[in-house]
Amino acid sequence: MSYRRSLVCLGLVFAAWALASSNATAQKRVTVPDPRAFGLDIKPGLVLYNVTGNVEFRTEDGEEEVGKIQIAIGSSLVILQPDGRLVTRSISEVKKTDKPFEGMDRKELEKRLQDEHPGFRTFTSRHFIFVYNTSNEFAQGTMRIMESMLPGVMAHAKRQKIDVHEPEVPLVVIMFATEREYKDFAQLPDGVVAYYDTIENHVVMYEKPTQTPFKWDLYIRQAISTISHEGAHQILHNIGVQQRLSRWPMWISEGIAEYYAPTEFGKRMRWKGAGDINDMRMFELESYLKARDANQADGTMVDDTVGAGSLTSTGYASAWALTHYLASRKKIEFDKFMKKVSELRPLEGAIDRGTNGKVSSNQEVFKEYFGDNFAEIERAVVDHLKSQPYDHPLKEFPHVVASVQVMVNNRSFGRANVFHSQELAAKWQQEQVRKLDATQQQSAQIGMEIFPNRSAAERFASQWLRANN
Repeated sequence: MSYRRSLVCLGLVFAAWALASSNATAQKRVTVPDPRAFGLDIKPGLVLYNVTGNVEFRTEDGEEEVGKIQIAIGSSLVILQPDGRLVTRSISEVKKTDKPFEGMDRKELEKRLQDEHPGFRTFTSRHFIFVYNTSNEFAQGTMRIMESMLPGVMAHAKRQKIDVHEPEVPLVVIMFATEREYKDFAQLPDGVVAYYDTIENHVVMYEKPTQTPFKWDLYIRQAISTISHEGAHQILHNIGVQQRLSRWPMWISEGIAEYYAPTEFGKRMRWKGAGDINDMRMFELESYLKARDANQADGTMVDDTVGAGSLTSTGYASAWALTHYLASRKKIEFDKFMKKVSELRPLEGAIDRGTNGKVSSNQEVFKEYFGDNFAEIERAVVDHLKSQPYDHPLKEFPHVVASVQVMVNNRSFGRANVFHSQELAAKWQQEQVRKLDATQQQSAQIGMEIFPNRSAAERFASQWLRANN
């Protein structure tokens, strides 16, 4: 019997097994627009979630493997390979089996990755295989972050009553020494320093940018924060918190990765822990927080963040801020919400945007758990963030003290604040003057002074406020 014919026969066996499964339990059927949008090389079709179990199939190299079914779409299956990749096969190309699914042996996968990346070094830890041609310092720091993050994320998810498990497959992290090598491999736009590939199950990153950053220390902090962010995505997709190919609301998908992303920099670069203040995101939100008092928050930030179909860099910071507030101050509701989204299956979840560009169904789910008073929530987020101490990433660089002074009934009143750039300081001054009445605006005096570092600027600002109030 030819191999092609044998596959057809095996497909008939599988079809009978799938039919028996549908008779035993009612099928959940969903039609999706186009699985190719998720990187799946199959046409749209009926989605069957009760087609489960393990199958024997042949890999691209012709080797016979045991894979685990993730989802059935039309006459095709999405299968988890022992190396962690997701592949698609026609039902006619597989055979149901009672053999257990086992992740690929680490040494075997390590050897294959060495062949795919000649000249790269490899290191295998308990959960990860690291493939790199970077400096040892960068590689070892990344290894410490990833390996310390995984048990921490698992422990945190358990406290949220989410069922978690050890990764079934080795987790692969590929590190390129230069941005050029990385772009040759990934062909991504500028600014993307790391990413998690849901299909390949790899985290990919680079160490050295093509252009020398203006502030190298800040670049390193941003890069390491991004690496831990993408590592969080990989871990969540492999321990049962987020199912592969599920479509979480953008705000929580990125917000929870940012929640898990805080790292400690320097020689002992490591993961800081779930819920620790994310210094890079606090830094990014600095101008937003200083530009308004809590009672000025109108809910726009929450509405835009929750309904977002995609996020800007500031949107990532807002998603983290909202996540951190809810996880800290609305823990019971947040844990229930996380339990709910963890149950989303492959291709489940909303991405359709309305005429306003927002995903309204994600807003409705948010309201179900946290209420619909977005202005009140935003005011609480602002108050929460302002009460959090954080390590300013540019504290050793020059800072600006901006001030606004007015006379009321022959008495001097003033406001002052500290900024890391003159542009942000000027915007803050404009906002403060805008709040004054017409008479006060005419007499308002603004000032701006530069200091060698943040602590010197903060000392001056405190003295100025005492003298002018």
